Amino acid sequence: MRFKYLAISLLGLLWTAPVFAEKITFSPTKNVEATLVLEGAMLTVAVKSDAHNESRTIAFQAENDLHVQIDDFNFDGAKDFVVWQIDDGMGTYTIHRIFVYHPDAVFFKELTPACGDDFANLRVERDKKTLLSTYWEMNEPKLCVTNFSPD
Repeated sequence: MRFKYLAISLLGLLWTAPVFAEKITFSPTKNVEATLVLEGAMLTVAVKSDAHNESRTIAFQAENDLHVQIDDFNFDGAKDFVVWQIDDGMGTYTIHRIFVYHPDAVFFKELTPACGDDFANLRVERDKKTLLSTYWEMNEPKLCVTNFSPD
């Protein structure tokens, strides 16, 4: 009987537990505000400027926690963002999805690596305007170099 009351109490607590969302607001360029709301495996991206207002939701296939980082990943001076996680397998590497700000579109577009499918184990080399990541060819890890031309 005691177990029954404990189980019901725990169920009630879980039922009423709030869902927490991570909210980040930043300015990719002057007079533009971006808001990222990460809720579980869903990310809502909203961009507002004087002449433009747009919102999109991006779904991630992830079992592990997602993390957001703001930085300039294509070295153009605008702030971009990356959503990353530890891989769902053995947890030995990180997987990054990079979204770069495009002033003409007044929104973010996903960046793809020069090789492979993902930015795994991403390293940013600012002085060389390069993103380094890992990809696999015939189950062998290789270095992927994604370059950006100098201004």
